[in-house]
Amino acid sequence: MPRKKKREEELDERWMLPYSDMMTLSLSLFIVMFGAVAAGGDQYDQLSEHLGDYFGASTGGDSILGNIVNLGQTSTGAGTGEGNGAADSERTISSETAKEAQLSQKLEDQKMAETRENIKTAFEDANLADDVEVSLRSNGIYISLQDSILFDAWSDELTSTVEKYLDVVSNEIKDLDKDIVVAGHTADFPSATVSGWELSANRAISVMDYLVDQEGVNPDRISIQAFAEKQPIDSEQTEEAFSRNRRVEIIVNKDYE
Repeated sequence: MPRKKKREEELDERWMLPYSDMMTLSLSLFIVMFGAVAAGGDQYDQLSEHLGDYFGASTGGDSILGNIVNLGQTSTGAGTGEGNGAADSERTISSETAKEAQLSQKLEDQKMAETRENIKTAFEDANLADDVEVSLRSNGIYISLQDSILFDAWSDELTSTVEKYLDVVSNEIKDLDKDIVVAGHTADFPSATVSGWELSANRAISVMDYLVDQEGVNPDRISIQAFAEKQPIDSEQTEEAFSRNRRVEIIVNKDYE
C-alpha cells in the first residue's frame, strides 16, 4: 500500500502585517516623545496635552499614556500632564526672588530720598546750608562739605566749627546700616610742604575718626578715599573754583544701584 503523505499545514502569516504597523507606530511615537522631552517647554506641554486628551477619550477613562507622555518630567497631576514640576518650581522661585529684589530696591530708594531731605532740612534749620551740598545720585547720598569749614589752609586738623556740621550728618546717617565713604579732595594748587594726595587722605581720615570716635558711626561700615585734585567740580582757575574743589564728601552708599 502506498504511504500517505502528511498534509503540510500552511502557516497563516497575515497577522504579522498589523503587528509590524503597530510596532512602527509605537517606535515613531517614542521618537517624537523623546524629541519633545529634549526640547522641553511649550512643545512638550502641547504634545502631552493633545496625546493625553486623544487617548484618554478613546479609552473612556484616564489616559493609558499618562506616564509615557510625561517622560523626564515631574508632574503635579499624576498622569494628566498638569504642571511642569521642577521647571515650574524654579521659574516660580526665580520670579518671586526678582519681585522681592524690586520691592527692596524701591523701599531703599524711598528711604534714601527721605534721608537726603532730612539732612538738607537739618542744615537749613541750623543755618548751615550755604557751605554744604546734599545730592542723591544713583549709588547713594553725597554730602559735600567745603574744606574752609573743616580745616585751615594746608592743614588736616579739624577746626572748632566742624562739630555742628558733622553732628548734623551723623545724626541722620549712623543708624542707616549702610556703607559710608569719606572722600578727600584738594585743588590744583601746589604746595611745597605737602602733596595733594597726602592732604586729601589725611583730611578724609580726620573726618572719619571724628564720626567714629565722637558720633558713634559703625567703624566696620566706614572707609576713606583720597583723590587729590583729580576730581574737580569746577575747572576754572580761580580762587572760587579752588575753594569749591577743596572739599570732603561723605557718601552713603545704596545696597542696590
